[in-house]
Amino acid sequence: MKYIVKEFDTRYYAGIELLGGFKINSDDQKKIPGLWEELENVYLDDIPQKKDPMRFIGLEIYRIDFKETKTVDYYAMVETDGLIEVEENLVTKKLPKGKYVLFPIKKSDITNEIKKVYRYIENEEMNVHLGFHVEDYHSEKDSHFNNESLYLSFKLDD
Repeated sequence: MKYIVKEFDTRYYAGIELLGGFKINSDDQKKIPGLWEELENVYLDDIPQKKDPMRFIGLEIYRIDFKETKTVDYYAMVETDGLIEVEENLVTKKLPKGKYVLFPIKKSDITNEIKKVYRYIENEEMNVHLGFHVEDYHSEKDSHFNNESLYLSFKLDD
């Protein structure tokens, strides 16, 4: 499986959360496109200090009780020029500095592609932080929806 390793400085994002998260392998995942529409059509203009060109990520964070509930928190976000103050309905996140492994995947089959990457990581015993992963929509077309591919990335543990 193809991947690249890239060093990142600390990165900052602002966006919205899928309230209640979603259960893995359930119809809950169908809520994610609506979250992106809401970010881009309702909240994007309210986010100050967006990087130019805009860079979007989907951030999936595994809850402490993930093994029992199979539920994750999901955020649709845009990169900002540092930590910012946001309105009540928005959230901010900071991705830590470090090395990340990035797997190119096709957006059209994202669910199956993500499963393949996780199997590969497990089979290859890659030393990644499994508390979160990042869907990096690397296009510079100012919209999450313009992307046909993305990088699924994981922070490498030291």
